[in-house]
Amino acid sequence: MDEFNKIRKEFFVNKKSIYQISQEYKRSWATVTGIIKIPEHQIELRGKRSKKNHVITPEVLCKINEFLEFEVSHKVPKKQRFTAKFIFKKVKEDCDYKGSSKRIRTIVAEARKEFKTINPNTFLNLDFEIGQYLQVDHGEAELIINNHKIIGYLFVGSVPGAVLRFCQFYPTKAAEAWGAFHEECFQYYGGVFSNIIYDNDSVLKINKTNDETKFALELQVHYGFKAIYCTKASGWEKGAVENAVGYCRRNFLAGLQEFNTTTELNAYLKTQCDSLLTTEHYISKKPLSDYLDIVKKSILPLNAGRSWGRYEDFVINNFQQFTYQDHAYSAPERFVGAKVKVHIAVDKITVFDGDKLIATHPRKFLTGEDSLLLDHYLDQLVKKPGAIPHARVMKNEKFTSSLLKYWEKLKEKHGEKEGNVQFVMTLQLKRHSSAVDFEMAVELAMSYEAILYDGVKSILNQIQIEQVRSIEDLPALLSDDHFNMDQYYELQGVQLD
Repeated sequence: MDEFNKIRKEFFVNKKSIYQISQEYKRSWATVTGIIKIPEHQIELRGKRSKKNHVITPEVLCKINEFLEFEVSHKVPKKQRFTAKFIFKKVKEDCDYKGSSKRIRTIVAEARKEFKTINPNTFLNLDFEIGQYLQVDHGEAELIINNHKIIGYLFVGSVPGAVLRFCQFYPTKAAEAWGAFHEECFQYYGGVFSNIIYDNDSVLKINKTNDETKFALELQVHYGFKAIYCTKASGWEKGAVENAVGYCRRNFLAGLQEFNTTTELNAYLKTQCDSLLTTEHYISKKPLSDYLDIVKKSILPLNAGRSWGRYEDFVINNFQQFTYQDHAYSAPERFVGAKVKVHIAVDKITVFDGDKLIATHPRKFLTGEDSLLLDHYLDQLVKKPGAIPHARVMKNEKFTSSLLKYWEKLKEKHGEKEGNVQFVMTLQLKRHSSAVDFEMAVELAMSYEAILYDGVKSILNQIQIEQVRSIEDLPALLSDDHFNMDQYYELQGVQLD
C-alpha cells in the first residue's frame, strides 16, 4: 500500500489527528490535509497521465497545410508569410494542441520544404521576336553631380533575347522623365518598338483602379506602340529588365562616380551602351551589333520628336520669381503680379505669357539652387544702382574676363556708382545682339578707349552692319578703319585732328 492510502487509512480508519500523521510520516500539515481532502473521483485518476494532445495529429497537419496552401494560392509576399509562431497559436486554439512551439516550428519548416518540392521555382525559355518588344524600367542610383551627392533614377530600355541595353539618368522619376527617356531610347534604337513591357509604376497605372494614367495613354498614342504590364506581385515577369538595371548600375556607375552635369553623365552612359555593341551574345556568340541591325529593320519609324512635360500656372512675386519644388525661377520685371504658364520638362523650365515665350531656365534639383537670369533684373538694377554691388543675381553671374576688365575700367574712369550703372546698361545691349558680336564690341570699345555704354552701342551697331561673325577677325578690325568713332569723340568733347 503506498503512502497516499496509508495516510488516508490513518485518518479515516485509525482516527489519528493530522498532527500525529504529519509527525509519523514526516509530511507537512498542508500535504496531509490535501491528501485527506482529495475528492473521490480524482483518486481513480491518480498516477495516470492525462490524455492531452502532445502529438502532431492529422488535424494539426491539415491546419498547417491550410496556411501554406493559402500562401501559395494567394501569392503572399515572402515578408508577409505566416510565421511558425502564428501557426502555433492557431493550432493551439483550433486543434487543442498541447505540445511545444519548437515542435511546430520543425513541422512547419519541413512542410515548407515539401511545398517547395511540389511547387518548385521553375522557368520557361522565352523567345521574343527581336524588334517587336522592349522592356523599360528604372532603379535608384547615387552619384556626385557638380560636387553634390544626389539620388536619382537610372532608366533602362532592354531588348529581350538580344542583350541590347540603353540607359539614361534623371534626377526625377516623374512623367517628364519617362517621356524624355522614351524619346532618347527610340532615337538610340532608331525607331519605335511595337510592344513595350512595363512594371505597374504609378506614373503609368492608377493603383486604386489599375487603369492606365492619362500620361501612359498619351505616350502610346504619340509613338504608336502597345503597352504590356507585368502581373502585380509577379517579379519573375520583369526579371530581365531588372537584371538590365542592375547590370548598368554595376558596370557603368560602380562606386560613387562624379560628373559636372547630367548632360555629361548621360553622354557617358550612351558611350558605355555603344561599347557593349562590340561584345558577343552570351549564347549565339554573334556580335551584339548584328542584333541591333535586326532591331532597326523590324521597328516602326520614329515620328517627330517631342519635349515631354506638363504645364502649371504660377504668379510672379515681387522678387520677379515663382517657386517650383523649392527652387526659384525668375521672370522679367514687367510680369510681376501676373499669372504665367510654365512648361516643366525633365531638364528645363519654360515660361510663357499666353503663347509667347518669355523665359527658359535649366531645371534645378540640388538643394538651395535657383535659376535667376541676370537679364531679367537689368532694368531694376539701372533704377537701383546702389543694389548693384550687393545683388545676388550679380554675384552669381559668371562674367567673361573681357567684361570684368571693362567693368573695372568703367569704375576707374567714371567712379564706382556711375561705372556700375554704365556696366548694367551695357549688359542690356546683349538682348539685341549675339554673344560673339557683343564680346567683340566690348573689346573694341576698350581698344579705342570708348569706355562707356554709348561707345559699346556705337561699335556694336557698326559690327552688325558690317556683319562680322568671328572673334578671329578682331585683330584685323582693330588695324583697319572699320569703325567711325568721330561722333562718339565729339560727344566726349575730344578735339579731333
